[in-house]
Amino acid sequence: MNSPYRVAMVGCGEISKEHADAWKNLPEIDLAAACDIKFEALASFANAFEVKHTYNDVRTMLEKQQPDIVVIATIPKAHREIILEGIRNGVRAILCEAPVAMNTNDIELMIQVTEKAGVLLAEGLMYRHHPLTLAVKRQVLDGAIGDVRFIRSTFSRALTDRTNWRFHGDLGGGAVRVLGCYCVDVIRHLVDAEPKAAWGCGTFEPVSNAWEAMIGTLDFGGGVFGQFDCGFGWSNRESYEVVGTKGTILVPRAWSKGDGPCNFTMNGEPVNLTGVNPYATEMLNLCKSLDTGEPPPVGLDNARRNMRVIDGVTEAARSGKQIEILEI
Repeated sequence: MNSPYRVAMVGCGEISKEHADAWKNLPEIDLAAACDIKFEALASFANAFEVKHTYNDVRTMLEKQQPDIVVIATIPKAHREIILEGIRNGVRAILCEAPVAMNTNDIELMIQVTEKAGVLLAEGLMYRHHPLTLAVKRQVLDGAIGDVRFIRSTFSRALTDRTNWRFHGDLGGGAVRVLGCYCVDVIRHLVDAEPKAAWGCGTFEPVSNAWEAMIGTLDFGGGVFGQFDCGFGWSNRESYEVVGTKGTILVPRAWSKGDGPCNFTMNGEPVNLTGVNPYATEMLNLCKSLDTGEPPPVGLDNARRNMRVIDGVTEAARSGKQIEILEI
């Protein structure tokens, strides 16, 4: 890379500010433009990060600014059309907040169009880029706790404002999509396999078409299981535990965002680490993929597999039956 990558932000809410704040000292990144249909949010973002080119229409922004990378931080319902618009306008890479799509079928479409266009698309599961997650994965791979037999993960938020899009399934909301995507991903990531069957139960709100809480159980076969819980209107919680034949790992801050001290416990003993800003590392990894042509660490195949499990758990909760998850 001889010059910075030109980046355009779509969606200027709080999560977009976390991204932009992480990039402000990265020489690899030039935050060239921003877009949001909400004028106040757009103005606030532009002022905070000195963005000169602002728009209320994605197509206009892409046509005029021709960015290398588009970062999408909107409601999930809008993701597909923004991604397709980016591809039509020749962007080289897209970083999209999780969940990248509303369902597995949408991800299948994204795989087809991005592969045909040669565009990199990464899902924004920022915790995967944090030293804490990398260290836990290394301990599991090294057999520090023996063979993995069970992983539980939890993610809940005390959100009660029902006007928030996260309570509306037709916009991409619901705890199982918004929070459960992290819970399912960390289980799959650390087991390093795909579940064969799923069960689920939860609280469904038919008026807003959203699962406000979900408990899911995953059977990987061979005596290996995963279980997760997620919910809105619960106390703020986030953690995961990995149980092996020789020990356990407990991570009290599962989706760590910080660049300060962090830790997990292994067999009751603390393991202390120094974090980095995962939003910065996530973007640098995407830039590296552009430089080398290698796929991003958290790409569309992982997104498809993760959403397939979420769809399975949701179907199980609706039907009250075990759902077989077919291999891809």
